[in-house]
Amino acid sequence: MVFIFPAFFQLVLHPARAGAIINEMYAASAFNRLYAVQGRASANDAAERVRTLFRDDAELTRRYHEDLAGGKWNHMMSQPHLGYTFWNQPPRNVMPPVSQIQTTKEAEMGVAAEGAEHAWPRWGQPGLTLPALNPFDRQPRFVEVFNRGETPFDYKVSADQPWVTISHPSGTVKRDQRVMVNVRWAEVPAGAESATLTVTGPKGAKAQVKVPLAKLRSAEKGAFVETDGMVSIEAASHARAVAPTGRRWLLVPDHGRTGSGMTTLPVDAPALAPGRDGMRLEYRMQLATAGKVQVQTILAPTLKFQPGKGFRFAVSIDDETPQIVNVHADESEQHWSKIVSDGAAVFTTTHTIDKPGAKTLKVWAIDPGLVVQKMVVNLGGLKPTYLGPPESPRAP
Repeated sequence: MVFIFPAFFQLVLHPARAGAIINEMYAASAFNRLYAVQGRASANDAAERVRTLFRDDAELTRRYHEDLAGGKWNHMMSQPHLGYTFWNQPPRNVMPPVSQIQTTKEAEMGVAAEGAEHAWPRWGQPGLTLPALNPFDRQPRFVEVFNRGETPFDYKVSADQPWVTISHPSGTVKRDQRVMVNVRWAEVPAGAESATLTVTGPKGAKAQVKVPLAKLRSAEKGAFVETDGMVSIEAASHARAVAPTGRRWLLVPDHGRTGSGMTTLPVDAPALAPGRDGMRLEYRMQLATAGKVQVQTILAPTLKFQPGKGFRFAVSIDDETPQIVNVHADESEQHWSKIVSDGAAVFTTTHTIDKPGAKTLKVWAIDPGLVVQKMVVNLGGLKPTYLGPPESPRAP
């Protein structure tokens, strides 16, 4: 048993615990920064959690070096792994930065809405607004009632519409309380666009939160529905995969940051021209917005392994002329470094939607060797995220 434990620690326990510690440390650091901006007392709790995890990381490394098999693998884990700002390692492990805030002794209520950085109260800012509730995914949204002081306080949450549901309509807040908000869609009257929450707390504090409803209430079966001003679709979720004789689309399982990729075969095939019955992937989507839209096509990074111009693909919506994109147009080292470190290359095209309704997004294959990971249509609501938005709901 004594002989087996070092092997288990080295091969199983250490990788699992080390990865868990690092991931939780960075998450706690991010919560600390957000909570400090919002003035939450729990910002200090998150800061202390980061410090604790930083110490846990050091202790795990010490055990590996000194306790494991009498120090047999000393220095095996000596390379710094925290504090990288570019490809080269820092001289020592550096704890993620944290902020400490000063709190008041008495209770002070704050309210935050899902997806928003700043919270109520904030001078010069309008009331809070939740992301729109959607009848297709029927997922709840949330507000968080939090304390900016050290004394617990009682709160209440009420809605101005009877079809709004509230998970915790009242209670006592010591640090933070998440309140889930949803609607009973069968009771929502036609034409209803929103509801309003009122959150009350100590010293007459009163915050209002708007609860908007998605514009779309019906959609074509199987279409991806515009949600929060965007449509996000994984490459493998196509409605049609069109390929001429001798060619085919290949699903590459789990090849992508959030799903599976789609590529063309054979890999040494000559280029194709987009248009008509050319090789393409089609995605059906239901839009509530018209006008200029931007389409992000997310590909895997690909070297230009054939001579000549860079590899190309094209994008179109419905019957418009496909827009051709050269994925190797930017030959700078900076561009290559970014797409390699991200594991994805993002290319943006601009299109015009004449009127809302069901639309077909098309990705045309021209040159081989490209792997499509994801498509994102920005109709004005896309927010910056590292992995992009999750896949949009699909009409049943």
